[in-house]
Amino acid sequence: MNSIRRLKTKSTIILLLCSAVVAGCAMTGSSVRSWVDEQTAVAITAQKRAMVFYHENFQAGVNLYDFADLGAFEINQSGKRHQYLCLNLWSTLSRTTEQQSQIGTAFNTMVIWADDQPLTFKRLTQNREMVHVSNAVFKRADASESYYEISPGQLSVLAAAKELRLAPANQAQGETPYHLWRNEHNSLIAFVDEVSHTAKLIGQ
Repeated sequence: MNSIRRLKTKSTIILLLCSAVVAGCAMTGSSVRSWVDEQTAVAITAQKRAMVFYHENFQAGVNLYDFADLGAFEINQSGKRHQYLCLNLWSTLSRTTEQQSQIGTAFNTMVIWADDQPLTFKRLTQNREMVHVSNAVFKRADASESYYEISPGQLSVLAAAKELRLAPANQAQGETPYHLWRNEHNSLIAFVDEVSHTAKLIGQ
C-alpha cells in the first residue's frame, strides 16, 4: 500500500514538473527560441526575430535604403556560455560586390547607441562556424553576416534603452546613423531575461 502511495506521489511530482516546463516554454516561446545545432551540438538561445534598422542613402538621384538586421543569441557549449550579436547588412537595390564589401568593411567596428550611451563592438568574424553555428541564426537572403561578442552587462544596457541606433565606428561626420524600423525590443528584453535566469540557475 505504501509503495502504491509513493508511486502516486512520484507520478504527481513528475506531472507537476512537466507542467511547469511546458508553462515556461509557453511564456518565453513567443519571443525566445532555443534549439541544438545538429552539426556542432551546441545549445543555442536567440531572439525570435532580429530588430531591423534602416539608413537612407541618396546616390545619383536614387533614394536607396540600406538595412541592418541586429539580433542577439547565446551559445552554450558544454556549460561554457557566450553571447553574440549577429548583424545582417542588406539593401533595397542590388549593389555591386565592391559596394557591398565597402559597407561590410565599414562595420569592422560597430557603435550602438543605447539612448545616449555609445557601446562599441569590434567584429569577431564573418564566418558563423567560428561561433559554432552551422546555419544562420537570423536568416536574410543576400545579406552579409557579421558576428560580435557582447557581455551580459552590455545586453542589459541595450534591453533597458528606450531608443537604439547603430552605425559604423568610422562613419563620416554629418552622416545619419541607422534608425530602428522594425522594433523587436520586447524579444531582446525576453532574451536578456532568459540569459540572466539561466546564469542564476547554474550559479554564474
